[in-house]
This record gives sequence, structure tokens and C-alpha cells, in this order.
Amino acid sequence: MSFGYSVGDFITGANITYRLIRVLADSSGASEEYQEAMLELSAMQQAFLQVSQMTQNPVIPQATVNSASHIVMSAMDIISHFLDRSRRYREKLGGGTNSGGNEGSMSRIEDSWTKVGWSLFKKEELKDLRDRLHSRLSSIQLLLSASA
Repeated sequence: MSFGYSVGDFITGANITYRLIRVLADSSGASEEYQEAMLELSAMQQAFLQVSQMTQNPVIPQATVNSASHIVMSAMDIISHFLDRSRRYREKLGGGTNSGGNEGSMSRIEDSWTKVGWSLFKKEELKDLRDRLHSRLSSIQLLLSASA
């Protein structure tokens, strides 16, 4: 019984994860929360790629592949949701048009507000993201070790 996930789905998940890694990397001033989230996201990106390779391996039981696929696809939903919320948040902070030739300084001010906003308002959401991804990574590791 197949859940209908394809290699393309996992590649999409890896790409979405990479986009979030880039968003967080661009929010430099990297606090410990950001650094830990980056590590978790990098591990999740690898999980997407490994599960996509698992789907092509006939030795791994189909039930294991289906379970791992379901776990990584749920992680993709979490990452997509976080990425969408953070994009809307950054647009609100950085929104508006610059006028009067001060575009460089306005851009720096907007960038600073974005960073302040991230550090003040997104800290808990970032911790929640890390925790939720970590639990999925642990589940995948447990699943793979049990099937070996």
C-alpha cells in the first residue's frame, strides 16, 4: 500500500527546507536559537533526501518507507507553514516604499527592525519549530534502526 509520495515530493521538501535555512541565515546576528534551528533544518533537509532514496530501495520494507515518507511530509508542512508566516511577518516589517533618496539608510533601518522583530517575536516559534522537527527526526531514526 503506497501513500502516493514521489521522489519529487521529497525534493520539494528539501528545497523548502533550504529556503527556510536561507531565510534564517539572512537574519544574521545568529543567536543560539537560530544556530540550533539551522542545525535541525540541515538535518531535516538530509532526511528528505535520504527518504527519497529509500523509496527506490527494494530491500527496505514498504511499510517502513510509507511511515518515513509520512513523517518527512508532515515536517514539510511544518516548514512550509513557518516559512509562510515568517515571509508575511517580514513583509509587514519591511513593507512600504522608500522615497526621497534615503533608500540605503531606509533599507538598513528596515533590516534592523526585521532582525529585532525576529529576535523578540519569533524566538518561541523558532523553538517550537526546532522541537517539532527534532521529534520527527528522532522518529525517522528510530524507524530506520528498527527496520535494519
